Amino acid sequence: MPLYEYDCKDCSKQVEILVSSANAKPSCPQCGSKKLTKLLSVIGSPVMGGGADSARKSSVESGLCGRSQCASGGCMNGN
Repeated sequence: MPLYEYDCKDCSKQVEILVSSANAKPSCPQCGSKKLTKLLSVIGSPVMGGGADSARKSSVESGLCGRSQCASGGCMNGN
């Protein structure tokens, strides 16, 4: 069962609810209201073949990691 985040329009609480099906109409566990708005949830996911880690890696490989220690000769990345 997926866990969804909802905002209750009656009591203004944000709650997480396990929902058994996509068509289910859950009620607020705080006040019992059915006036819930599903919120967009943020998930963590690995980035394959790019993204921020790839950009950081290429700057480290070029000797420009952006840390202040590098400028003073004490780079923590071996540069």
